Amino acid sequence: MKEKTVTEAIAYRRSVRVFKHDKEIDSEKVKDCIKNATLSATSSNMQLWEFYHITNSEVLEKMTKACLGQNAVKTAKQLVVVVVRKDLWRKRRVSNIEFLKQLFGNKPVEQYTKREKFAINYYQKLIPTIYFDFLGILG
Repeated sequence: MKEKTVTEAIAYRRSVRVFKHDKEIDSEKVKDCIKNATLSATSSNMQLWEFYHITNSEVLEKMTKACLGQNAVKTAKQLVVVVVRKDLWRKRRVSNIEFLKQLFGNKPVEQYTKREKFAINYYQKLIPTIYFDFLGILG
């Protein structure tokens, strides 16, 4: 079988709810897909997700219970679970600020261009406003 281009794969997509027990999925291909997913752009480069590749039958059974016994999970030999980690925004914010400062040449703030100041202020001032969680209703 010829490997599909991205466009062909997207056009071919479909939702599968029951998986065949006699079909195997190459774990290395799944890992490659996860690696590619981690390279995708995210809002403000915050990358607040984590990917879990589950192949252990005991864990898959627990996931089936957690997913209310859905056939798609019950019949799957592997799962990729994507978890959003809102609690990581502060750490990612600091990492992005440090990356920008390094990119700008670790120069004094007074020497920043208008665009560089904007980028730093974005993470120092706007991101805390967007991600701040007040009683679980904001952020």
